[in-house]
Amino acid sequence: MKQPLFDFDLKRVSRRHYITGKAAINFPRLGCSTGGWHFLSYFDREAGVVKVSLAGIHYPDTDAFFGDTGVTDVTEQLGERGWPVEDRKFFMADHYRAAADMIVKWALSDSKHCNVEVAEWFPSPGARSRLLWVLDLGKPTLLVLNRLQKVEAWLSSQ
Repeated sequence: MKQPLFDFDLKRVSRRHYITGKAAINFPRLGCSTGGWHFLSYFDREAGVVKVSLAGIHYPDTDAFFGDTGVTDVTEQLGERGWPVEDRKFFMADHYRAAADMIVKWALSDSKHCNVEVAEWFPSPGARSRLLWVLDLGKPTLLVLNRLQKVEAWLSSQ
């Protein structure tokens, strides 16, 4: 049976299986100009449904690439948006880690197309630099896996 692309509730969210991918990219962050455009596509509180990808389940476990960089506790933010959070902790990638996770997922695949839009999602020089810094953390592991050249070629086209 094929692995589902998403979870539709928050039951499996943990530090190990944090929310990543487009749901994390579209989660608004205070003081952040990246992401957050399609929040309701992933977090519909009125319907009580989420559509989230989890690291280590729907996405590869990328801790070997990036450690705990960019994985944050979002329990308070989810609670403020009406999600039940009693006696739980919820973790999510920030926009940079989520994009880096998406890039690694693509790099490990046979696909030629990466769906991360660097210029659109990270329009300022500072935001782009932060994304590149996170990706630099993963270069040694990408090199070992013989995927660094694929990522560098893609980055040069951005």
